[in-house]
Amino acid sequence: MRKIAASFFLALYLLSNTEMHELVKLGAFVQHYTQHKSENPELGLVEFIVIHYFSGNVKDADYAEDMQLPFKVLDYASGAPTHVIPQPFCLYLAPPVSQESSALPLYDQSTLPSSHLADIWQPPKTC
Repeated sequence: MRKIAASFFLALYLLSNTEMHELVKLGAFVQHYTQHKSENPELGLVEFIVIHYFSGNVKDADYAEDMQLPFKVLDYASGAPTHVIPQPFCLYLAPPVSQESSALPLYDQSTLPSSHLADIWQPPKTC
């Protein structure tokens, strides 16, 4: 069960954090490894990775094939940067405006109909 969970989380991590065009190049990785393995049967997978990824870009006879390996060349598939640094912004809060002027007319409620006249139960009327 642990192997299944570990494989699931590894696949989830790789698929969420890896660009898809790099995953497509995994076939070229396997093909290039088998080519090197046929030339030198003593070569292991770790040695192959060290030669191609941790020894710098050595321009040898198969340099063009080396550059086809995944994660070898940093290129943008869409041409847009993948990380955006947000610009700092300044939020200006104006002080509250207080109106102490009595020049504004008050709301006149005398023109509104009385709400109790529309009620079924009306107060008694005096004549």
